[in-house]
Amino acid sequence: MLQVKKIWVIVYRMNESKLELLLLKPNPEPGLVYDYYVITGGIESNETAKQAALRETEEEIGVNPINIFNLCETIEYIDRSSGQKVIEKCFAAEINNSKLVLNEEHVGYRWVSIKDFKKMIWWEGSKNKLNRVIRNLEDTLGA
Repeated sequence: MLQVKKIWVIVYRMNESKLELLLLKPNPEPGLVYDYYVITGGIESNETAKQAALRETEEEIGVNPINIFNLCETIEYIDRSSGQKVIEKCFAAEINNSKLVLNEEHVGYRWVSIKDFKKMIWWEGSKNKLNRVIRNLEDTLGA
């Protein structure tokens, strides 16, 4: 079975000492099953997962993170449309309050609390895995 290696980036910022997470509204596609998502993308053959996370963050929202770290979680699943095995490394990227410049993949965005993030995000894997990723983020940030 062909494997696809990808990254998954939760972008966050501190807004008046309050932690906010970024959700992106994707351009509508036929068969789209979610309203909001995070930065995702493929890992190119000449880059590490962290380099891919940095590149995809800049490409998708037009901002270079001031901090990025591995959330020590790998998500594996079978893509419903292609049947390929997908392996995603999860990262968190801190940005300042810069103006976002979305690429053509997105039509909007929202800054939300962790509680709202958990309610709004679509997750290919299980909610248990999502909760582990969020706990890793909270532990790392002391949130």
